[in-house]
Amino acid sequence: GDSGVVKRDVYDLPTPVAIQGRTNNIDQSFAINAGYIPSDSFNRGFPLSVSYSYYFRPYLAWEVASYSYNFNRETKLKSDFQNLGITGQSIGFEGQLDYPKGIVMTGAVYTPLYGKSLLFGKTLLHSETSLFLGVGSILFNQTGSVPTIAPGIQGRYFLTQKTAVRFYIRQYIFNDKANGITGITDLGIGYEFQVGLFSRHSSDEDE
Repeated sequence: GDSGVVKRDVYDLPTPVAIQGRTNNIDQSFAINAGYIPSDSFNRGFPLSVSYSYYFRPYLAWEVASYSYNFNRETKLKSDFQNLGITGQSIGFEGQLDYPKGIVMTGAVYTPLYGKSLLFGKTLLHSETSLFLGVGSILFNQTGSVPTIAPGIQGRYFLTQKTAVRFYIRQYIFNDKANGITGITDLGIGYEFQVGLFSRHSSDEDE
């Protein structure tokens, strides 16, 4: 008899699922960034940087070169010490209360995540999340330049198919004579857009 169980016809087709590919892509980019470096209790840095990146694939890029100029601002604690006639001294940086003036980097960008999300249920946002690993040099104001490596994570939200807002955090790791291995954190936001410095086929064709 009828058991009440609805049996599916063996000839029924499976429910179709559509997966849309990447529609937003930048394969050669120029970026302008503003950052924040909390160097220590006496200095705060506000780096302004520019960078050029070349994407071999949508998920693999080379940040060919980036340069940051750091606008340093002394904290009130430092001015208070000076007004009291107290001379501050750092454990590292050869005893100087030093801060970075410029940073030069090159590095690899690996982008495992590309996503789409709805903003307030109506605006579609395209985004990427990337890992960064760079090498370069930090030029300190008084103690000179030191080599550094810089792991980091960054993301970008596309404004159009060829422009994006980018966010990043990088940790500059270097060897100080007194402190040994130490680091400086750089938090930033920027604007990135497509450029065509070299003739090439779009990396869209690689997907």
